[in-house]
Amino acid sequence: MKEELETGVPADLITPESQLLELGVLDSVRTARLLAHIRTEYGVRVPPARMTGEHFSTLETITDLILLLRSQSAAR
Repeated sequence: MKEELETGVPADLITPESQLLELGVLDSVRTARLLAHIRTEYGVRVPPARMTGEHFSTLETITDLILLLRSQSAAR
């Protein structure tokens, strides 16, 4: 997955709190690849209503979203 999201941004600049959109780490193509990875790796689909800058702004917000979707899926 790391290679698929390769951006040229030095890895040491990317922390859990880094603003991924502002740094150029995520764009439309990389976000689509990330969504496919989340679906394959974690078994959850991100609904369109959750595909917002708020949910994809940092690694922390992406992790929170995945955990939320997994817990919702398990509760069904």
